[in-house]
Amino acid sequence: MEYPWYSVVNEGTLEQGDIFFQCPILLPDTSLALPITEGTISADVKLFDVIIMTQSCDLAHEGKVEEVILCPHWDANKQIDESKMKKDYPRQISRGYIPRYALLSKCEIEALPMGLRVVDFSRIFSLPKSFMQDLAANGGSRLRLLPPYREHLSQAFARFFMRVGLPQDLELP
Repeated sequence: MEYPWYSVVNEGTLEQGDIFFQCPILLPDTSLALPITEGTISADVKLFDVIIMTQSCDLAHEGKVEEVILCPHWDANKQIDESKMKKDYPRQISRGYIPRYALLSKCEIEALPMGLRVVDFSRIFSLPKSFMQDLAANGGSRLRLLPPYREHLSQAFARFFMRVGLPQDLELP
C-alpha cells in the first residue's frame, strides 16, 4: 500500500502540516531598549518558509485558537552550520540524533515540486489564525502534509519539547 506524503490544497481552511513558502513574519527590532512599554515599536518583516504545527482539531473549531503555531523549514541541501554539523546531517536527523530538527520528504507533485526539507523546532512563530486563513485563501495552491507523516512530525515536535535536562548525570557502577 502506498502512502503519499502530500496533497495539494487551494482553499482557505487550515490544517496541521500545511506548508507555506515566503510567509511574512514580524520580528521586533533587536535594538529595542528595555523596559518596553505599550505603544509603537519598530519591527522587520522577514519571509520564512513555514509549516503549521497547531493541531487540526484546534484549527477546525471556531474560537478554540486565535494564533497558529508555525515552524520554519528550509532546503536540506543548505548546510545548517558547517562548524557544528557533519555532512550527513539529514541521516542524523532522520534517525532522531538531532531532536531540534525533523525532515520532510521531497515532493514530486508536478504543480508544486519541493526537495527534501529540514523543519526547525527551536524557532517557533505564531500568527493570527485570521491572517493565516487569508494567506491560505489568497496564496494559491499549497502542499499539505498527509497522515501518518503529519502525526510523525507532531510527535517529533512533542519529543523536542518534552526533553528533561538533569542538573547532574546519573552515576553508574
